[in-house]
Amino acid sequence: MKLQPESKKELARIAGGTAICTAAMWVLFAAFHVVGWVPFDSTVVLGGLIGAAVAVGNFAGICLMVQKVVDEKDEDRRRMMLKASYHIRMLIQALWVIIAIAAPWFQPFAAVLPLFFPRVTIYYLQITGKYQPAKLHPGPEVSVEDPDLEQDPGQSGAGAGDSGAKGGET
Repeated sequence: MKLQPESKKELARIAGGTAICTAAMWVLFAAFHVVGWVPFDSTVVLGGLIGAAVAVGNFAGICLMVQKVVDEKDEDRRRMMLKASYHIRMLIQALWVIIAIAAPWFQPFAAVLPLFFPRVTIYYLQITGKYQPAKLHPGPEVSVEDPDLEQDPGQSGAGAGDSGAKGGET
C-alpha cells in the first residue's frame, strides 16, 4: 500500500524529529562519557539506531493501518483491524525492549529511549504550533440559540415563540 502525501509528510516529520532526538541523546552520552558517568561506544550508537528505526517503524505502521482502515466499510472489522495492528506494534516494541536489555550488543537505555522520541516530536510540533490537526468532518456552526425564534430583549426563553406568552411564566 502506498502512503498518501499527508501521511508521508507526517512520517517524514516524525522521522526527522526522532533523528534529531537520537543525535541529541548521543551528544548527551558523549558528554556523560567525558565526565566518566557512562560508556560511549558502539553499543550506544547501535542501540540508538535500531531503537529509532523501531520507533519510526511503529509510526509508519500506524499510518499504513489508518489508511487501510478508512476504506473498510464494516465497523466491527475496522475495530478488529485496529486492535490487531495495535497489539502487533506493541509486541514488536516489547520484543525490542527485551532484546535491547538482554543482548550485550546494545546499551539498554540508549536502545529503549528512542521509542519515546516520536511522542516528544509530536509534543514539540503541537507546542510550537507547527502541528494543527485537520478537522475531518467540519460540521455546521452550532449555536445554543434558536434562529427561528425572534425574541424581544424583555422576554425570556420560555414561550418566546408565543405572541401571547409572558416572559418567565411556566
